[in-house]
Amino acid sequence: MSKLTVSTEVPTEIRMTRSFDAPAHLVRRAMSEPALLEQWLGGVRARVASAEVDLRVGGTYRYVFALPDGSSFFFSGVFREVGDDRIVHSELFNGEPPGSVVTTKFSEKGGKTTVSWVIAFDSQEIRDMVLATGMTDGAGESYDELEKLLVSLDPRRT
Repeated sequence: MSKLTVSTEVPTEIRMTRSFDAPAHLVRRAMSEPALLEQWLGGVRARVASAEVDLRVGGTYRYVFALPDGSSFFFSGVFREVGDDRIVHSELFNGEPPGSVVTTKFSEKGGKTTVSWVIAFDSQEIRDMVLATGMTDGAGESYDELEKLLVSLDPRRT
């Protein structure tokens, strides 16, 4: 069972929240360094074939996923805001509109970090199409894999 909480109360948004037993700087690092992203992003459904990240305002990212059937897809976008506790970026699936804007917030308390994501779409129809893909299940699995990676990276646990 995933520890990811998902809300769709706002008709054009998907809101997700997940807590990790790791400091915010470590969670942020695992979510922005290509070598670390390749270890957890994609969960058990897909393997990250490549990850490119230029984490600065105006910088871009591109994550290419390989599926077990040999097919692939990618997500890409541009960073609009980059801070220690907040990152905002655009997101396109396979380079095609319509896209979304993702706001990620990191909140640390007592060495534990809660990450919240707001994925904003142009319409409820687009949001519902994304939800129908099983995206939230895949995200939950990916964040479960992230949690395992964080345990191995956290010096408090060695």
